[in-house]
Amino acid sequence: MKNEENRRNFIKRTSLLAAGIGISSTGMGSQPEAAEGQIKSVPSGGPLPENPLILFDNFHSGNIGSYSWQAKFAAAQHAGFDGYEFAVVDPKSDRWKEAMDLVPTTDFKVWGFHWTTKAVIDQHADKINQEIEKIIDTVEICGNLSIKPYYTLSLSGTGELGGPTFSERGSAKAKDRHWERAFKIIEAFDKACRENGLVGSLYPHIDWICDTPQSAFKILQGAKADTVVPAFCSHHWYANEASLDLDQMLDHPMMQRLSYVVLTNGMFTDSSFRAVRFNEGQIDMAWILAKLYRFGYTGPISSQGWKIGGDPYFACKQFVAGVKAIRKRYIDHPELNPLP
Repeated sequence: MKNEENRRNFIKRTSLLAAGIGISSTGMGSQPEAAEGQIKSVPSGGPLPENPLILFDNFHSGNIGSYSWQAKFAAAQHAGFDGYEFAVVDPKSDRWKEAMDLVPTTDFKVWGFHWTTKAVIDQHADKINQEIEKIIDTVEICGNLSIKPYYTLSLSGTGELGGPTFSERGSAKAKDRHWERAFKIIEAFDKACRENGLVGSLYPHIDWICDTPQSAFKILQGAKADTVVPAFCSHHWYANEASLDLDQMLDHPMMQRLSYVVLTNGMFTDSSFRAVRFNEGQIDMAWILAKLYRFGYTGPISSQGWKIGGDPYFACKQFVAGVKAIRKRYIDHPELNPLP
């Protein structure tokens, strides 16, 4: 793998330009057709994709006051989002029922659902079977909804996977027992998504076992997954200096069915980060988007606002305005696109 310092310097140098992301694959062998509704990449060279923009349900979590579903849905719609992604809301809870009752009042085109399990780390390993049952249950519920959301799953928990820096945590500390648990969980998740016709993605996250592109590839290969694919999350990718660079990801076959992207910006050290508004962090989102466009990615782009602070409506509106402005810039002035 290329020198990590070179990777970070490369990203920062290109940030002086203006645009992008993309991704590619690993050796899973021949892959079956995507599940019904799965969004596929298209060949480059055509018109720029107009990706559906999704509000991840944590933009309002950093505020003392609580926001109703009605207020959050309205904020997403007024800000110009095309869809909404629920985050760790139990589909059997009263809170979920409140949200579902309001779904018909919205005009979102795309819905998403995010779930997590801590059964990979030792503290919760004894609950792995019941955690898997819960994942299967939520997949089946989502598969029977009229809105049929895509489903993203993270393997959370740090515990014994902790370390002094991001690149020394998570997958860097994982032992065989952790990988085997991850394989078991994702194998069940993959089967459930396939049987219920859901688009499933494995969500990467700093400090956890799936924290880099290469750790996602390893887990999906170990699980023999043929439906679930890796997700790309800009902030978790950028934070960990052990991550493959974008070109290496794009060259990986497993990413040919990329179906879920998160573009969140942040301020980073080698051991901490905080999310910030779309154009205020260290990541050059224009370069990331240029990469995505060149790759031909047509799927949803979500954004998160965990503890950004301030008015969450302004924060989420800035994301939509920022993405649309970059896309328009490349259409109106292609010479401003930093990629050849």
